[in-house]
Amino acid sequence: MSNANFLEFSKPFIDAAKNVFETMVFTKLEPGKPQVKKGNLSQGDVSAVLGLSGTLSKDGVERDYRAMLVISFPYATYLKVAGAMLMEEYTEFNEDIRDVGGEICNMIMGNAKRDLAGMGYTSNMAIPSIIEGSNHTIKYPEGTTVILIPLTSAHGPMYLELCYAETE
Repeated sequence: MSNANFLEFSKPFIDAAKNVFETMVFTKLEPGKPQVKKGNLSQGDVSAVLGLSGTLSKDGVERDYRAMLVISFPYATYLKVAGAMLMEEYTEFNEDIRDVGGEICNMIMGNAKRDLAGMGYTSNMAIPSIIEGSNHTIKYPEGTTVILIPLTSAHGPMYLELCYAETE
């Protein structure tokens, strides 16, 4: 994996998350210090997971890559984010708000995809899935390094995770 490409790859996701939360959730995000994540245990109670793959064309060389975007929320944050998006008040996680995280993932990916295309990436994305429950685990693509970026907002803390690996 090229660390330079991973840093370049992650910037559109951070910018897109800030934009989506400001326009759709009506709050600003403050990214914390990125760190390499150890293990598969989620930092939150609700995680939206979106896999993607594609090709990076750079300097006349084409490389395939696979990646994953994860946004994890503590329950309290998820309820506030869902409430802001849907203009309702929620006191517990339920089926009415289950897909909010997936919609946010889709919007972030849609925004990031535009910038990634300008950097030479093609992106084929999967349908986002939601994993819910305290202490759940996430299965990352084999051979990827996971970067965890803590985010703070007026609605509470959340976590953006990105993993990326190039294949020959």
